[in-house]
Amino acid sequence: MFRYRTLVLTAIAFALLGLAQYASAGDTYKVLNYFSGKNGEQPEGGLIFDASGNLYGTTFYGGTACSGQGCGTAFQLVPDGAGGWTEHVIHEFCSESDCADGWYPVGALVSDASGNLYGVTDLGGAKGPSWGGGTVFQLVPGPDDTWTENVLYAFCAVSDPFCGDGYQPDGPVVFDASGNLYGTTSRGGEWGMGVVFELVPSAKGTWTEQVLYSFCSVSNCGDGDLPLGNLVFDAVGNLYGTTTYGGGGNCEESCGTVFQLTPGQEGTWTERVIDSFSSHNGAEPYGLVFDGNGNLYGAAGVGGLGGDYGNGLIFRLTPGKDDSWTETVVRHFYVRWHGPGGPLIFDRAGNLYGTTYNGGHYDWGIAFKLTPRQSGEWPLTVLHSFNPKTGMDPVDGLIFNSDGNLYGVASFGGVGSNYGDGVVFEITP
Repeated sequence: MFRYRTLVLTAIAFALLGLAQYASAGDTYKVLNYFSGKNGEQPEGGLIFDASGNLYGTTFYGGTACSGQGCGTAFQLVPDGAGGWTEHVIHEFCSESDCADGWYPVGALVSDASGNLYGVTDLGGAKGPSWGGGTVFQLVPGPDDTWTENVLYAFCAVSDPFCGDGYQPDGPVVFDASGNLYGTTSRGGEWGMGVVFELVPSAKGTWTEQVLYSFCSVSNCGDGDLPLGNLVFDAVGNLYGTTTYGGGGNCEESCGTVFQLTPGQEGTWTERVIDSFSSHNGAEPYGLVFDGNGNLYGAAGVGGLGGDYGNGLIFRLTPGKDDSWTETVVRHFYVRWHGPGGPLIFDRAGNLYGTTYNGGHYDWGIAFKLTPRQSGEWPLTVLHSFNPKTGMDPVDGLIFNSDGNLYGVASFGGVGSNYGDGVVFEITP
């Protein structure tokens, strides 16, 4: 999927270039792994570390289990201690009959205390032989470096748009303190516009799904439509997420929401929209993260300056005493650097890091750092401009290791067919 490329820089965008600066010469970018089809293709989920410093992720395509581009992989990268990394494909999806193990994994993996990995696939699963509605899966490490995949839940078939349990989950999933898993599906549910779900484990190893909320239950989908992106918990157990559309904004399909789900008695949850977007304050929100003061930050991929087709922004939601939330734009993006997407992360000093899928020297995205300030827009530092040779389209956010180095994936570029099959990269300050 290739996004619209902006070819002309406006005069106002040139004037605003001085608001950003490039990283110092001491910042280095390194490709740790090139994907080339059989070992994976088009990574579309972020990375995760284990306790030993190994990296894990997924690719949307690739592997050898399916014909054509393959149905996706889960991979491990092991450091050799001398700066090199060795990739191991730990699972190829659609390796079971009728793709009962799922295909097209999306979103970052998460781990439990035992080192098991969890994620979702966009399609597949036992409930729909050829077009199952996706899965939540578990990968269990064995003593001989093998991994076993278990499907925890298979969603209903894509052929039923109003199937109650939802279909086509969009990762990542998240654990609560009791070991239950939470996530979203982009479609399905009572109204067909996606759900938030919970999976509860039993002592026998089975998992039971409960739909916490079905979207578009009010007029004009004022409660949200098409939930995508990560879910986050606050300190008292409320759950927060984003929808790409809905909310009653003035976009053609509305501009999206940030929603809150509050747990009640007997397993019920109450949804409310805490921010509704309307192009001038952003559109298509994604990638929520809390700071240490309880403020919620996220990226809007479009909107802001420039109206419906603005270039995106980073927003902050500040809670008030009356349960209201106030949105503040901390950074607008302009034509030269635009399209923020993927999860955001903070460092210990309160700087905010992320990626854009457009802009930079080669118009294939940047990795950036935002430095907080008391008022006005946060200054932006470009850490890296992506290019076809070393990776492009970094849509999945960044993570830190214990030394403060940044890691991520670029969905295209490097080696392989067409525009390249993607890379895993490291940025060292």
